[in-house]
Amino acid sequence: MFAVKRAILLAAGRGERLRPWTDTTPKPLLRVQGQPLLHRLIARLQAAGIREIYVVTGYKAEQFAALPVQFPGVQLLFNPYYAQANNILSLYAARAHLQDCLIMDSDQLLADAFVLPHELPKSCYCCTWQEQETREWLLTVQEGRVVHCRRAGGRKGWQLFSLSFWSAADGARLAGHLAQAFQEPALWHLYWDDLALTQHPQDYDLGVYPVQPGDILEFDSAAELAAIDAAYKV
Repeated sequence: MFAVKRAILLAAGRGERLRPWTDTTPKPLLRVQGQPLLHRLIARLQAAGIREIYVVTGYKAEQFAALPVQFPGVQLLFNPYYAQANNILSLYAARAHLQDCLIMDSDQLLADAFVLPHELPKSCYCCTWQEQETREWLLTVQEGRVVHCRRAGGRKGWQLFSLSFWSAADGARLAGHLAQAFQEPALWHLYWDDLALTQHPQDYDLGVYPVQPGDILEFDSAAELAAIDAAYKV
């Protein structure tokens, strides 16, 4: 078992699929139901007892500058490569803090019913079982272990969300793989999740933390955002 002691929140991206709103405001700072997404998320994590929180910024980083004052315990990290690479280098910027942590994108909403675990038996991804066809990443699990990742989606698999938990040992492995990837620009187009799920799966014993549909809301389009806040209807 390991206890979740800290959080890494990735907030460096441009959010281009939500233009024009993200032309002026980073996606994690868009106001949804009257409050910036990231503010709501940090408050939720702190209420759950997670006080050590790292936010990795990039695009319009200056707009995040007040967070450590607004939320004591929050520390900012900067990814200078946010325009040149995928989020693999955002997590690289946080590689010193990956032990006993949760990692997630900072543009999500956690439903009131969602329970953040305090202890876990091993590193795992939040997932919901998907019977129907989906384009989202699907994990195949055998005897409690993730054995395959279908990046192109499919059906009948565990659909992962960008919220995962990492033990000290796996966090150290992940930090090592991030350091290796940093030295290989040909890998910069990858998501950081690729390191454990498709590049080095033999080095990790990952599980699944089951969640219900609607527990974790991700917004990749104006329509998805408008379903929660009518101010974004186009």
